[in-house]
Amino acid sequence: MKKVLNKITAWVLAAVIAGSLTVSMVFADSSTSWNFGNTNFNNLGTITVNTGVNNLGLYASQSKPMSIVSDSQSLNGTSYNYAVSLGGAGAANASQKYRCIQVPVAKNANNVIKITLRSSGQDSRSLVIGNANGDKLGTVTAGKDISVQTFNFSGSNSVLYLYSANSGINIYKIQVDSYTSGSSGNNSSSNNANTGNKAGSAGNVSNSSGIITVDGKGSYTTLAQAYAASSNGSTITLGAGTFYETATTTINKKVTIKGAGQNKTTLNYSKMATGDANRGIQIIGNSSVIQDLAITKAGDNGIFISGSGNTVKNVTVTKCQDTGVQISSGGANNLIYNVTSNYNYDDKTGGENADGFAVKLEAGSGNVLKYCYANYNSDDGFDLYRAGNAVKIYNSEANYSGVNNGNGNGFKVGGAFTPDNHYLENCTATGNKLAGFDQNSNAGSLTLVNCTGTNNYMNFFISIADGHKCGTHTLKNCTSINGKNKDSIKNSNCINCKFNT
Repeated sequence: MKKVLNKITAWVLAAVIAGSLTVSMVFADSSTSWNFGNTNFNNLGTITVNTGVNNLGLYASQSKPMSIVSDSQSLNGTSYNYAVSLGGAGAANASQKYRCIQVPVAKNANNVIKITLRSSGQDSRSLVIGNANGDKLGTVTAGKDISVQTFNFSGSNSVLYLYSANSGINIYKIQVDSYTSGSSGNNSSSNNANTGNKAGSAGNVSNSSGIITVDGKGSYTTLAQAYAASSNGSTITLGAGTFYETATTTINKKVTIKGAGQNKTTLNYSKMATGDANRGIQIIGNSSVIQDLAITKAGDNGIFISGSGNTVKNVTVTKCQDTGVQISSGGANNLIYNVTSNYNYDDKTGGENADGFAVKLEAGSGNVLKYCYANYNSDDGFDLYRAGNAVKIYNSEANYSGVNNGNGNGFKVGGAFTPDNHYLENCTATGNKLAGFDQNSNAGSLTLVNCTGTNNYMNFFISIADGHKCGTHTLKNCTSINGKNKDSIKNSNCINCKFNT
């Protein structure tokens, strides 16, 4: 294994994998990589037992194997000839580990994990990053084309686990860059001083690293400052690091807000009070773009949209006091693309309202969600209650919804008897407290294509709107797997579907 060390301090022994594999951990600024084209990996073939190579742990079994496969790909002039193929869904928790990769990281330091990967199929898939306790810390997306995805981690764990949330993923290279100096990478600049003399100054709140520019100029330390200095058509660029925001940024100009990466730039609203008006970013204007950043701990929604023609892409939203991303109040023709919304929970109602995504309460027409992932939200994964217009959702996942007072539906596709002809394609719902796919009194005609419900309380509840005229639903190539209760399918035209009725 090649190690490029900026300053060497120590190597110590860490965990023992399955009683036989030892893993080392770096406590210094370093860059460590594992290329699955190297000889130590590419001759492993099919892996059916727990295997350790160069401090990397590969967990597999006879029934849940992984394999090293020949797969020639090129990315930015670099050729990759072999990959570890995960072959399907994996797990990593206290009771079981399979189809997962154990990666050593520096404890209590900033780690930038770079994963070169692609989906082994034509659809994008989600790679989970978790710890030994089974906590899911985040996800990165494996698209159909090879790419490098990054994930930032700083904490007390000495190892992390990578595994597929659902289907096969090929991984060509893993690299861990560790920084004990407090930076999150060599391209991050430290700027802890608040300028104090620009509009929207956040007082004594400081940022862990990075600056913000407007059209390549300026040196701002909060988004509020930068937006106040922007004009219609501006691009606001956020450097890598964490930016502490104390108030909602309301966008009524056409702007692009762009971070350094989905897991490199974070807008942290933890100093904001909980309240219905205390959203992170509120878009009331048209044609803006929010991309390549993370939002956490807003006092209400992470992102709320009532404007039209806006795009949110490559964004992670976590731990907000209401739904992570919501479109309401006439918001139309908005695109939500490759967005992850996890662990949102509203304390004031015991989790009753916080969804991963919501297009509800009189949204406009033409709203589309693609490659969106909702995990461990207290209410529903996707909530289309009283949307008022048809919503289209593609290639998205709703997993493990429902905490305390939360309903716990994966995809809630209706409510209040509004006739909304929603369309879902290639969507999966797994382990939700209530229904994987819930019609929820929608009086319109639903269309579900290639949708799968697995291990939900009820995988599919596609029925009639009691006491109201209801359209005929179309269900094509939909599959129900291991639901705790039978599916309810009524008033539906089913084509090549497998339900438990």
